[in-house]
Amino acid sequence: MLKKLICILPAILAGIVVMAQETEPYKPDNEFEFKFDYSFKERLRPEKSDYEAPDPGKKTVTTGPLPYLKTEVKVLRLGTGEVRLKVLNHKGTTVINRKASTDFVVKIDWGYSDDVKDQIVSHKYSVLFLNEEKEILSRIILEANPDGTFFVNGQKKGRL
Repeated sequence: MLKKLICILPAILAGIVVMAQETEPYKPDNEFEFKFDYSFKERLRPEKSDYEAPDPGKKTVTTGPLPYLKTEVKVLRLGTGEVRLKVLNHKGTTVINRKASTDFVVKIDWGYSDDVKDQIVSHKYSVLFLNEEKEILSRIILEANPDGTFFVNGQKKGRL
């Protein structure tokens, strides 16, 4: 009996952890606007070292104008008790932390589209709305998959 319990216990704990993660609801679509801000930027050529060993698997760095991604999330309405806004990248690093207000535009500079798809730079941002006690009341999740599909709160919004 004890052996069965020891085998089942990790599965139960894993289920509890999964249920506890991201239990905050998504912010309703009618309370914010999302917009892509594409542009083309020149990528600077990296400095060359004196010697570089040949590496057939290494990607060549393209220069010239490349697609560059920025996004904007405009807060149209705040929910009851939402007083702070916090933006975290995929590593959990705070990018923006400020008092929440309507008509505030959260501008996120993602970088070159290829770098986002290859996940060299941050590929996921969480916009969190907090109350006075800094508890999360709602969230907006922005995520770019390696195949280039872009999601906002789990809904497909386009491709990079």
